[in-house]
Amino acid sequence: MNSVRLFPYPRIDNAVEWSQTSILANGQPVAVDEVGDRWDADSDLSFTVSASVTNSKIDSFKDGKVTLNLSIGCKETGESTYSSAQFSKDSSKSYATATVSLTGSAVAEQLELRATVTAPFGDSPWLSRRIIASRPVEKINLDSHLVGFPTSAVSFRANNLAAAPWVVRVNAVSLSDPCANSIRLLLNEDYPRVVELIEGRSRSYVEEALQATIIRSLLATVQRLSASEGGISRVTDIVAEFPDSIAAAAEKSCRDYLNRSLSAVLTQLDREPEAVEHLISSAVGFLKGR
Repeated sequence: MNSVRLFPYPRIDNAVEWSQTSILANGQPVAVDEVGDRWDADSDLSFTVSASVTNSKIDSFKDGKVTLNLSIGCKETGESTYSSAQFSKDSSKSYATATVSLTGSAVAEQLELRATVTAPFGDSPWLSRRIIASRPVEKINLDSHLVGFPTSAVSFRANNLAAAPWVVRVNAVSLSDPCANSIRLLLNEDYPRVVELIEGRSRSYVEEALQATIIRSLLATVQRLSASEGGISRVTDIVAEFPDSIAAAAEKSCRDYLNRSLSAVLTQLDREPEAVEHLISSAVGFLKGR
């Protein structure tokens, strides 16, 4: 029996340039963070992604049959749709664009958009669509309350709260509690710099300080809850099982800002909390360029 090579196959992830997702709602362009406000059961939604790659990176693949594949799905309804497009060449690069469409009545809450580049490998039929590059999975919220960090703006003075630019309130009792319902950022309207933040014209150092506060709060919450729910290994399971949980929000913050997994940061937080503080300060760019 001939040997079969299972892993690894050559990939070209670093060579592929991906476009931003282009979204149409009822034929009109809409930003990703506005889909939740434009979507309803009668909507027709379409999502387009393009990819480009230098010809030298794909010329070696069998028969030049390199394909862009795009799919979108909704976990809540089980609905999904798929399309593909062949790459076409110009003098130096190859390009492909794929579009997927679905109706608003078939989906709910959140969509997951996946894009890959495939090419045949060898003569095996089961490798006719081998993945050679993939785009990070993009989650698109259809419910506006899922967009961004849960936030309210109030006067701390009028509500008898101690003076501070903001406070993060957490009422989560489990790692799997939904982030949207278990944590809230209160912004103090009594502070002029915070009012600028609310109005979208904030100073960079204010945004940096706020980002650091949110990261610290999420880490502290997950660290506290994990102590009574099985430790770091349980945190990893919760993140995978409950993508809208407070644990998943902490995982996203760690990967987006600290370039580390939540489990790695929690381990370091136990051993070297000052090192994690250094990571946070570096990640948010405190006073950089000031």
